[in-house]
Amino acid sequence: MTTPNKVLAVASREIGYNRWDDEAEGTKYGRWYADHTNSPYFGTSGVPYCNMFTSWVLAQAGVKEPAPGHFAYTPYCLNAYRNIGNGVGVRDGRPGDLVFFDWDDDGVVDHIGIIEVAASWGYQTIEGNTSAGAYGSQGNGGGVYRRTRGWDSGISAVVRPQYAGTSSAHNPGTTTGYQINPDGYWGIATTRAWQLLQGTTQDGIVSDQDVYWRDQNPGLTTGWEWVENPTEGSQLIGSLQNAWGLTPQDNLAGPQLFKFMQDYYGSAGIHDGRFDDASPGIIAMQNAINGSLAKRGIK
Repeated sequence: MTTPNKVLAVASREIGYNRWDDEAEGTKYGRWYADHTNSPYFGTSGVPYCNMFTSWVLAQAGVKEPAPGHFAYTPYCLNAYRNIGNGVGVRDGRPGDLVFFDWDDDGVVDHIGIIEVAASWGYQTIEGNTSAGAYGSQGNGGGVYRRTRGWDSGISAVVRPQYAGTSSAHNPGTTTGYQINPDGYWGIATTRAWQLLQGTTQDGIVSDQDVYWRDQNPGLTTGWEWVENPTEGSQLIGSLQNAWGLTPQDNLAGPQLFKFMQDYYGSAGIHDGRFDDASPGIIAMQNAINGSLAKRGIK
């Protein structure tokens, strides 16, 4: 079963790829597209790959796109999603949605990314063929990076892929209120539910966590803020450490907390202090959270 969190887990593992460091012809996403569409041109060097990146991510996660199935040109991609009724409001995007950019405001979209976090100011995204920051090419920078895009940054359109249980763009079937779809990925919805139960700020964010643990825990997805040198950590993590009597109570998540949670909730015999893709430990935790919410009459 494919969910937005699974797509974001795939996308986040690609962060740091750069075409300039790819020793083969073209890009890994262009070569894939060329193989799957019998179009050798797209596997050559110099071909912009932002849309081929999003199609690659969705395909790896098992999401079927509208006909013809994969995209290399953003206007065609946008029209294909709109033709099946999957366009949403430009400020109504959710994690896992595709966001399009029109850099020169000429009515033709130029670039595409995947929404990771929806905020009051805009979106945090994962994008292919961009630069690491505001300097450099935004739509042909060569790398896969996590970006922050405000409402005035050229955001032009948003569409929603057909995730598991989704019959239309307006019925995403992933989360209703605080109840969680137990998919094995700890993202914003799971964090919000935890924050409600723990009485901490309900923003869906696990702030200021050590980036060292990110790649070892692909089950931790949207809303996790990974930094090189955390200082304050997360109020939610500190609250959980306090509730379970774990020391040190430093507000930082890591193997000690993850193993405790695996032991506490049960995780199909896995007790290694890591949360993999579709993690049984996270599924068990999500089911327990839903049970606690139900006991409080929270939907």
